[in-house]
Amino acid sequence: MEQKPRVLVAMSGGVDSSVAVWRLIEAGFDCVGATMILHDGAADSNLAPTGESADVAAARAVAQHLGIPFHVLDCRAAFERTVVEEFVCAYERGVTPNPCCICNRHIKFGLLWEKARELGCDLMATGHYARIVRRTTPDGREVPALAKARDLTKDQSYFLYGIGHEALGHTLFPLGDLTKEGDVRRIAREQGFANAEKRDSQGICFVPKNDFAAFIERRRGRALPEGEVLDTAGNVLGRHHGAIRYTVGQRKGLGIAAAQPLYVTAIDAAANTVTLGSEQELMAGSLVAGDWVWTAPADEMEAALDGAGPEGLAVGAKIRYRQDDQAARLARSGEGRVRIDFERPQRGIAPGQAVVVYQGDFVLGGGTVLSSD
Repeated sequence: MEQKPRVLVAMSGGVDSSVAVWRLIEAGFDCVGATMILHDGAADSNLAPTGESADVAAARAVAQHLGIPFHVLDCRAAFERTVVEEFVCAYERGVTPNPCCICNRHIKFGLLWEKARELGCDLMATGHYARIVRRTTPDGREVPALAKARDLTKDQSYFLYGIGHEALGHTLFPLGDLTKEGDVRRIAREQGFANAEKRDSQGICFVPKNDFAAFIERRRGRALPEGEVLDTAGNVLGRHHGAIRYTVGQRKGLGIAAAQPLYVTAIDAAANTVTLGSEQELMAGSLVAGDWVWTAPADEMEAALDGAGPEGLAVGAKIRYRQDDQAARLARSGEGRVRIDFERPQRGIAPGQAVVVYQGDFVLGGGTVLSSD
């Protein structure tokens, strides 16, 4: 049998990446395992008897079990600079960042690919739930396309838009056609993986207990400044203990008594104010996004926009990971920006969020929300 290419597989120590490696080996690929050390977080305080983090030890154990080479890659400096500091600065600007999208774009499918090449690998793979399929463009080219996973309850294509079209040609997602509970955990048990029942990670990996405000206070070495809580007419309703503690759309924990439910409708970092309003004031029919990345071939998408004319290209759009695709129109809005007009108003569109557009199962592209109206 002809030897298949060499693949660097990102191994987190969890069940998903472990089964991803196993599937590739079963398919005949020459696999190399690698764990990226990204931060000195809470997970690294949970040490295995060897003295390394429990996650690294778990990944190493699976690699040894499968008989493949294993590397530990120290990526903390790049992660700190590209993901963590950007995350903190975004909150300080009053926007809601999505660090997973940033990490996938620049670290897992950027820096890790560089490491893969250094290790003599032709491809890279992760345990993400998404698919890369072949499709034919309108001009007859066959190209790779990013598509939703078979298991829609685990689909992670929303977080992967930023890897861009070029990366699809050297990336594998071995779990894209599997279900988590029915397939992945079953395979892990059958193969005797110690992490078969390991729980999925929750929240932001480098923020202990998902407490963003406490994390930023420790990082900056000072308490968050207090400021005013306003209504949409500019009247003062009370005081807050740091605007970072609030997100657009938030209802609980506002500490303001009112006759009707109030929601966070805006955060002004420069003025250090938080604005509350009704649910209706939280709705918006359109948004403008920047830092746009085409996941589908850029020339194809630009041509499609040209052909769609002023009313824009019909797409499905998501502003949140768990959200169903929302019918919308996509059009240009200046250099490097797009405008998305929704068929129905959307609740709680926040600057800094990722917005991703689809046609059916295929990811077309995505970007960062700049404003909404």
